Amino acid sequence: MRALQLTVSLLFLGVSQLPAAPKIDTIQNSASNIVTGPGGPIAQGSIFVIKGSGLGPANISISPTPFQSTTLSGASVAVTVGTTTVNALMYYTSDAQIAALMPSNAPTGSATFTVTYSNQSSPAVSHTVAANDPGIFTVDSSGQGVGIVTYADYSLVSPIKAANCGGPNTTCGAANPGDTLILWATGLGPIAGSDASGSGLGVNMANLPLTVWVGGAQAPVLYQGRSGCCIGEDQIVFTVPNNTATGCAVPLAIQIGNVVSNYVVMPVATSGRTCTTASPIFTTVALQQFAAAGTVSIAELALRRDPNDNGPGFQDFAKLQFFKVTAFAAGSQPFFASYVDDQPVGTCTVYSNTNGNNDVPFTDGVDLNAGSTFTVKGPNGSVNVKPTTLSGAPATLSAAGTFLSPGDYTISGAGGPDIGTFSANVTIPAIPNLVSPTGNFTLNRANGLTVTWTGGSGTVNVQVVSATDKTFDVGATVNCVAPASAGKLTIPAAALLALPSGNNNFFQLSTMATATPFQLASVNGAFAEGLITGPTLVGITIQ
Repeated sequence: MRALQLTVSLLFLGVSQLPAAPKIDTIQNSASNIVTGPGGPIAQGSIFVIKGSGLGPANISISPTPFQSTTLSGASVAVTVGTTTVNALMYYTSDAQIAALMPSNAPTGSATFTVTYSNQSSPAVSHTVAANDPGIFTVDSSGQGVGIVTYADYSLVSPIKAANCGGPNTTCGAANPGDTLILWATGLGPIAGSDASGSGLGVNMANLPLTVWVGGAQAPVLYQGRSGCCIGEDQIVFTVPNNTATGCAVPLAIQIGNVVSNYVVMPVATSGRTCTTASPIFTTVALQQFAAAGTVSIAELALRRDPNDNGPGFQDFAKLQFFKVTAFAAGSQPFFASYVDDQPVGTCTVYSNTNGNNDVPFTDGVDLNAGSTFTVKGPNGSVNVKPTTLSGAPATLSAAGTFLSPGDYTISGAGGPDIGTFSANVTIPAIPNLVSPTGNFTLNRANGLTVTWTGGSGTVNVQVVSATDKTFDVGATVNCVAPASAGKLTIPAAALLALPSGNNNFFQLSTMATATPFQLASVNGAFAEGLITGPTLVGITIQ
């Protein structure tokens, strides 16, 4: 009996030591990182990543000869379309993530992906293989924020020009209209021949219906195809158009037919190599100096009226935040001004989320103590609120949305150990009257959408948010900005085509005050801003 118990114990011990079977969570273009939706398919000949668990060894294993073999450290990826199975070419593998290349000869259509590691295979996961699905590489590898765009010597387009400008990995300042630049991407499409042998490198895909959009203006394209050096890595050589918007965060995207890449930003200056921020809070040089020093202290005082997440109507909030950034995402500091600047007025951009913003490149920060209670005073009275911490939610001014209205506001506090006494003013502009669209409507993404309004002041924001399901966890947001005095704006098809289709979406118009800087000796930048959401249309269908 004792011997049997020992044998059973040893058997269970052996089973418990077996590695867990691979599990796939997401499959994404390695540049855009878009999970699903119109930008979700994996293009033939493109680099993609699989995220999950048990996908490979605990420590990352990188192939010394990328994309030359279909196995790496016991890991492999099989892609099946119909009755045809192809094996992806491996770049690296680890427990949580794999990077590989979709062979150019993979069939297109509905596919299943399977990862095998240590002779165990994951459950098959459905995804799509397409001919084209471009993704632009970004500085912080998130797929959002600053795109990787270089000059002819492979130096990087950046907010300001560094002293060591010249050659790869140096920062050589903002682009100017007329400059010829190189945009780095993956997913333009398949090549003829063997990917592993380097077929197609340096070959122009002249027949590809590709468009580059810079600040809403179409850029002349001189070359579109694989780079001359690297399997799966694409280059688009283009000229900055003369009629583009300028600023430190000019939207940039690629379109192939009706397929649109992730939207990124690029600094563009009318002349010289220092971009001018659209936001008046900082100067570009000051922002870069603060980032280079390793810390940035900010006071952000924001009054907002937003739709009520728990039902109809609106809620009024105060985000009164004082904090110091103490660490930045790797490589992001030279591009800090582009990460935190506003998009230029008159442009549209797309965020690959339903939050309507990019994540700033902070990896660590601390709250600054400016006191325990602040006062917000305006046309409808006075409210005392608590400060907002880095990990906390904004304070509620009115659960019914009755406190904020157009007019002048004062935000004040007695100060604390880190921040002295302060007082800041902000004016919330008048709300425009939406003329069109109205009511329930169907939006054909390929036709664009013209939005018109009357009245209002300040800046008008128009957002269209579309999610893949009712949880609104995954989706995309189009955000367009125009002066209220314009009375209309047109959301281009190139932005709307980046949205998922379906019924889980809404259209929203809001009015926003220009951020107002104020003096606060203990921080690098202090500003107050106000936004009121106006008409929100939820009964729309996106095709």
